[in-house]
Amino acid sequence: MGDYLITCDVTNLAFFKKCVKRVWRTNRKAYNRDMRFIKSFLSGLIILLPIGAALVMPLSPHPVELVSARQQVFTANQNMNETVELEALETELLFAPWQGASWLRLGRLRLNAGKPLGAVEAFDKAAALGELTTEGKLWLTDALISTGDTDSAKNLLREFSNEEIVDVFVFLQAAMTQRSLNDAYGALATLLKAYAIDPLNGEINYQLGLQFAAVEPDKALPFLQQAAKLLPGRQTGCNALILLISQSEKVGETSAGYQMIGQELSTMDEWDVAQRAFVKATELDAEDGVAWALLAEAAQQNGENGTEFITKAQQLAPNAELVNGLTGLYYRRQGKNELAIEFLQKAADANPKAVVWEIEMAATLDVMGDRASALTHFQAAVEIDPQSYLPWRALAVFSLTRSYEVETIGLAAARMALQLNPGSPALMDLLGTILMKIGKLDESLTYFLQADSIDPHQSAILIHLGQLYLAQGEKEKAFEVLHRAVEFARDSRLRDMAINILKENNAVK
Repeated sequence: MGDYLITCDVTNLAFFKKCVKRVWRTNRKAYNRDMRFIKSFLSGLIILLPIGAALVMPLSPHPVELVSARQQVFTANQNMNETVELEALETELLFAPWQGASWLRLGRLRLNAGKPLGAVEAFDKAAALGELTTEGKLWLTDALISTGDTDSAKNLLREFSNEEIVDVFVFLQAAMTQRSLNDAYGALATLLKAYAIDPLNGEINYQLGLQFAAVEPDKALPFLQQAAKLLPGRQTGCNALILLISQSEKVGETSAGYQMIGQELSTMDEWDVAQRAFVKATELDAEDGVAWALLAEAAQQNGENGTEFITKAQQLAPNAELVNGLTGLYYRRQGKNELAIEFLQKAADANPKAVVWEIEMAATLDVMGDRASALTHFQAAVEIDPQSYLPWRALAVFSLTRSYEVETIGLAAARMALQLNPGSPALMDLLGTILMKIGKLDESLTYFLQADSIDPHQSAILIHLGQLYLAQGEKEKAFEVLHRAVEFARDSRLRDMAINILKENNAVK
């Protein structure tokens, strides 16, 4: 019968029944045999099909280039070469655009490379893929600020107060950026969220104390008191503010009270909150020329013009010491140095014991290139009040920045300033920088480390520490602290400085 199916005659019923059984068994065997053959044939075809396809169809280059790009990204990241990593990552994302984490990294690289528009685009794609982390949102705000889109940055930062973030440092970073954008209400909301998570954090208490001191001083007291206990480096400023607020509470809310609070905040270099205090002072007494002069100074320190305010101050109080002194500073910033000296001298004549006007005249003469006369006024300021660290600091900074008698005048002035204000990380940093400049690296390291232990998020200190490590040949330590400086930088100037040092040493992540 060969491969044919068996059939039978149906006319004989008895025979048919027997035949049916036989046919069924035989046909089943033939069916099974055929299926085994077909199965073997198809299995072989499946195995051979890719080989045959490869013979007639070239392989796509995409997988090869993707693998190569990923390898370049990995190697460049290990070698901390951001330029190569950026280029390779852009290639990788051409073939694998669904990788949200890679878009996030690309955004960071573009931001570091000074390409904020490209960074915004990359961060947006990471967000669309659900991979924009909390830290990534902070980077996005930096990019938006760099492009000039401050409104979007403010809105994004305000969302932080609604997020559940365990790391309070993220909230602190967000609040500092909000302060730089003059978003006081946003900063306060963010800080209060951070406080709810960690009420014993010294820096959070300090920042909240500053925010309330400018507008609701009575609410600032508990935060400042806690910060003074927890932060030795902030103790002097906190205690001064506590004293002023306590005194102002006795006489009620006055323009003079807010002027004193604002001046103390400015001494602490907290100009944005100082400006708010001076605004409050002008609201309480719009006829006080000194309040307007102080507001003008704060506005200029915060990058605003201040012309309207200083003009009003001169109209209201043309003979007031502080009005003339601050008018002098205003004209110096306008490049009108002779006019600045004229008003500063008026202020000094009104109060010969005021150290500040001697320092400011010295600084103006320095800008004019008259180093000898500048030194005379700096030294006069020291003689007026030798127990204040301020004139000693000014003299040390002058000596350092102008490389003028650094080993003698500058070093002695820096040591005296720190002796008079021993808890100041800024003065430790100043002394360390002078020691580094004159080659006393080991002693310099001691002061930088002390400063960093008190204020570990201060980029200026970290940059100097990184430079010292490089001078000592400790590259790994240098790169670590310089990367921290980039991360903690509150302004683009310090961030760019740290990045440039890393680039010069081929250490950009």
